[in-house]
Amino acid sequence: MGRRALITGASGFVGGHLTELLAEEGWQIRALVRASSDVARLRGLGVELHQGGLVDREAIRRAANGVEVVFHLAAVTGLRAEKDFERANAEGTENVAAAVLAAESRPKRLVYLSSYAACGPSEPGKPRESSETPRPLTAYGRSKLAGEEAVRPLQDAGLQTVILRAPPVYGPGDHAFLPYFRLVRWGVAPSPSGDELHTHMLHVRDLARALRGAADAPPGVYAVAEPVEHRWGDIVAAMGEALGKRPQRIPLPRPLVRAAAAVTQSAGDLLGRSTIFNREKADEMLAPAWVCDLSGAEALLPRHEVTPLREGISETVRWYIRQGWL
Repeated sequence: MGRRALITGASGFVGGHLTELLAEEGWQIRALVRASSDVARLRGLGVELHQGGLVDREAIRRAANGVEVVFHLAAVTGLRAEKDFERANAEGTENVAAAVLAAESRPKRLVYLSSYAACGPSEPGKPRESSETPRPLTAYGRSKLAGEEAVRPLQDAGLQTVILRAPPVYGPGDHAFLPYFRLVRWGVAPSPSGDELHTHMLHVRDLARALRGAADAPPGVYAVAEPVEHRWGDIVAAMGEALGKRPQRIPLPRPLVRAAAAVTQSAGDLLGRSTIFNREKADEMLAPAWVCDLSGAEALLPRHEVTPLREGISETVRWYIRQGWL
C-alpha cells in the first residue's frame, strides 16, 4: 500500500504537477477541491476527491484524517484585494493547521508552499538568508508570511512542518508568464529602465520534486530555486531564443511605471475590480533582486536535477504552442 497524502490546490498549476508525480510513485492521494474546480485530470489519476474550501475546517479535517503528509498549496496568487489574500492565504492556512490538529488520526507532517514574496527582496549578489527579518512588499507576501506563522506552532504540537519558499515558477500550464511570452513573440520586451532585476527562477516540475522531497527532509524552512542568479535580460533572451525572435528592449522610466500602476489601481478601485497592475506589482518589478540563500535545498532538490533556464523555457514554449496558447 502506497503512502497517503492530502493536497490542497491539487487542481492548480503547481498542484497538478505534484499530483502527477506522487501518482507515478504510487501514493494514495486525496485532494481538497472546490465545487467549481475542474477535476477531470485528478479523476484520471485516481485521486480521492473531498469537496470543500479553505474556510471549511470540518471538510479539511475529514480529508486529512489518516494521511501521512498534507501538502498545503492552495492560495490566492493573482492581483486581488488585500482582504482576499488575507482570507485565503492567512486565514485559510490557519484553518488547515487547526483541522490537521483536530484529525482523529493526525498526519505526521505538513508541507507548506510559501514564496520569496514572504521574505521580501534582496540585493544583487547578496541572497536573503532565512534568518533575516522578513520584509514583504505586497499584500500577497504579507499573507504568505502569515501562513508561515500559522503552521510553525504545529511543531510544538508534535507535527513535523516544512516550509518551502519558491521564486517565480514557470513551465507547462503556467498563465502568469504567458502575457510576457506573447510580447516577446511580437518582438518587444518592455522592462523598467535602470539596473536590471536579478532573480531566481524555478521550473514547475522541479518545484514538484522539491515538494515531494519535503515529505522526507528534516523539518525547517527552505528556499528552493535553480541555483543561478538570472538577470531579467537573460530570461528575455531565453524566451526570444525559444520563439526564434530577437525582441527589442523597451525601457520604461521608473516614474512612469509607478504612475501607470497608480492610475490602473485607482481605476480599479473606482470600478470595484481587481486590476492586472497595481502599486504593489510595480514595487515588485522595481525591486533590485529576488534571490535567497539556498542552503539546505539539496535535501529537497539535488542540484544536478534542476532544470536549466534555457531548457525549461524552450520546453514551456513548445507546450504553449501545442496548446494553442502561443
